[in-house]
Amino acid sequence: METTTPKPFVFVLMPFDREFDDVYQLGIKPACDIAGAYAERVDEQVFAESILDRIYNQISKADVIVSDMTGRNPNVFYETGYAHALGKKVILLTRRAEDIPFDLKHYSHIVYGDRIIDLIGDLETRVRWALQQPEAAISHHGIQFFIDGQRLPNQQEITRTTTPLSKPPGTYFDLKIDVHNSVEKLVRAAKFKIGLFVETAWREVVIQYGKKDYFGKHFQLPDGTRLSLFDPLFELLPGAWESIWLHFKTYDRYREPLIEADSFAASLRIFSEEGVVDVPFRLLLLRDKIVRST
Repeated sequence: METTTPKPFVFVLMPFDREFDDVYQLGIKPACDIAGAYAERVDEQVFAESILDRIYNQISKADVIVSDMTGRNPNVFYETGYAHALGKKVILLTRRAEDIPFDLKHYSHIVYGDRIIDLIGDLETRVRWALQQPEAAISHHGIQFFIDGQRLPNQQEITRTTTPLSKPPGTYFDLKIDVHNSVEKLVRAAKFKIGLFVETAWREVVIQYGKKDYFGKHFQLPDGTRLSLFDPLFELLPGAWESIWLHFKTYDRYREPLIEADSFAASLRIFSEEGVVDVPFRLLLLRDKIVRST
């Protein structure tokens, strides 16, 4: 039975030259297809932005990058370096071993010579391996999220206890998220904003960053999901850590259900220059009978 689930995306970096067409069409694309992925070059796509913007966008969205280093093309070298800076899984290819610079020889690479048939088997194995690695969990621009010491989205379910409020009457719970910029070799800081999707209608979600509280702008989407967007622009230096608190509150005066479900799906949405990535998780809520004032 065929599935409608999108295949993992392999973005291919190589010179725009006819001599590479056979390598791409007869070697790279079939190898990725066998591995269960979809491969594409930028010259196959239709887009409105500049070609450089498109390449950077596709690198950030790809699950795996395949770079053909043959001929030491400067554009391919630069784009490959950009992919490494984002922490992407990069598989290097070349016809000649001497085209892999000394500084890159320790990275996974394939020397295929003139035998495209050999390239298919080697590349299929490495693409499949890259897609199956546990660290393939979502990490955008090196940004990683942790709750209770476990990285998202590897954590299946997060348990929190909701507490009734007396003034005004309602319910609340808090969620602490630790954020880490794992790209220690990147020169510039990672800058991003955060949004939050939830299945249930919490009247108020406040994000606390540093000593400030930021009230979200809330949107009810057609599918019933509630989206909260927050104003602060987070900036993390390479290797740095920061903590963010999310405060969830619902008040009885709005005559809405305090909790529509004891367990519901949620997702952080990260907005940055490289694009948008969702980090899903699930919340299991336990009810506390102690009433508190706030």
